[in-house]
Amino acid sequence: MSNLDNIINEILEDAKKESEQILNNANQEKEKIIETKIDQANQEKDTILNKAESEAKGVYDRHLSQVVLKSRDNALFAKQEVIDSVLQKIKDKLKNMSLEDYKKYLTNSLSKMDLNSDDLLVLQSDKYDSLKNENFNVKISDETVDSGFCIKRGNVLINNNFSSLVDSMKDELEVEIAKTLFKK
Repeated sequence: MSNLDNIINEILEDAKKESEQILNNANQEKEKIIETKIDQANQEKDTILNKAESEAKGVYDRHLSQVVLKSRDNALFAKQEVIDSVLQKIKDKLKNMSLEDYKKYLTNSLSKMDLNSDDLLVLQSDKYDSLKNENFNVKISDETVDSGFCIKRGNVLINNNFSSLVDSMKDELEVEIAKTLFKK
């Protein structure tokens, strides 16, 4: 039986070695699979993080852009309010000029106009009583205007109302006012 025991022991020994080799190979294969899966998971994680970071940056950039635009719009709106206020003050100052300055303005403006005998001068309402008997080389109408003056020529009205004059020059005035007030 010793021969049989030797054969059995040898078979068991070989089986044990083969078993250890199979387990060793299985463990190595398991480690490779785990390592591959960890690498894949890390790559997927990096992809997801990069995508999330990119999306977050996009959201941040859009939000920042909106904030900048809103801020710019608010600044432009505030500047436009200041410009409109200055234009209104110009209109008010012209309307409220002294009688002497109004008369000089009127005389100077009329001297540059080609007036005819049928024309009527429409004076500013608050200056009318003081100037209705003045000689401006044109007939003075009983009608009045809020500011400035007008010339009535038949059905045609030549409007030199201060508000209208300022409004007609608004674009140029806005540029000059902005240059003066908002120098950088």
